[in-house]
Amino acid sequence: MTITELNQKLTEAYTVSNLNNISLTLINLFRDQKYSVLQKISEIISDYVDIKITDEGKGFSKFMMLYHPDRAGYHIKEINRLTEQNNFDALLEYSHILKLERIEEIAASLNSYEDIDYAPVYDWDINTEGFSIVDDSQQDEYVKIKTNTKLIGYSFYDAIKIREYGDTEVEYPSFYLEDIEEFELSSSDIIDLDGVQYCINAKIIDVSDNRITDLMPFIGLRNLEELNLSDNQIGYIDVLSSLKSLKIIRLSNNYIEDISPLFELGKLEYVELSGNKVDIEQINKLTELGITVDYQ
Repeated sequence: MTITELNQKLTEAYTVSNLNNISLTLINLFRDQKYSVLQKISEIISDYVDIKITDEGKGFSKFMMLYHPDRAGYHIKEINRLTEQNNFDALLEYSHILKLERIEEIAASLNSYEDIDYAPVYDWDINTEGFSIVDDSQQDEYVKIKTNTKLIGYSFYDAIKIREYGDTEVEYPSFYLEDIEEFELSSSDIIDLDGVQYCINAKIIDVSDNRITDLMPFIGLRNLEELNLSDNQIGYIDVLSSLKSLKIIRLSNNYIEDISPLFELGKLEYVELSGNKVDIEQINKLTELGITVDYQ
C-alpha cells in the first residue's frame, strides 16, 4: 500500500459520522458494564495502541480520546501533515481505526460469545429521556440504555432548565449552552451529566453536592479551567486527563483512590482531595509537580 492509498483510507475512516458510530457502540458497552467485551475490542487494536480495561471499567477514557467525534478535524489534519512529510510509519499508527470498520458486528459477535445481550443505538445525540430501547428479538424484555426520570434525579441538561425556568419541559436548544462560560449547578440532584458535552466554551463548572458517578460527558471540554465535583459518588477520574486547560479541580468527599490521571494535566495548580482514600505517594507526586493539594 502506498502512502497516498493509506491517506485515503484513513481520511475516509476519520469522518465525524464514523467516529460517532464507533464512540456510541463503545459508550453503550461501557454503560451496560460490558467491560470484558471492551477489553477484547482493545486487544483487536493492540498492535497500534495499548488500552487496558479493568474489571471495573477503568481505562475506558482512552477509547474516547481516540474516537471522540470532536477530534475528527484534528486527526485529519495530522494525517495530511504526515502524508506531506512522507512519514509512512507514523501514518500507519493511525490504522487502528481500520480494524473497527465493522464495530457493530464486532461488538455483537463478542457479546454473543460472552452470552451478553446488546442493542446498539445509532444517533450520537439521541434523547432517551423517559424511554427504553427495545430489542425485537427479546419481545417484551427491555434493554435499558438510559432513563432519566424526576423520581431518581436529573440530568445536567434538565438541571439547567430547572434553574432557568423551573420546568424540565421547557424548550431549551442545546446550542444555547455553547456560549456560556460558567455553570453553577450545585445541590441540583444531578445523577447524569448528559448535556454537559454541549458546554464547549465553559471555563467554570460547579456540580458539587449531587449524585454523579460517570464523568464521561466531560470529554471534549478543552476550555474548562475550574471544575467542582465535590460531594458526589465518583470512583474513577480517568476522563479528567483529557481536560488539558484545567487549573483547579475540587474532588473532596467522593470514592476516589487513584488520582494518576491528574498527573497528565500540565496546567493544574490546585487539587482538593479531602474525604477520599488516596495513597500518600500519589499525593506527594502531585506536590512534587508544583501543584497545591488540600488533602486534610
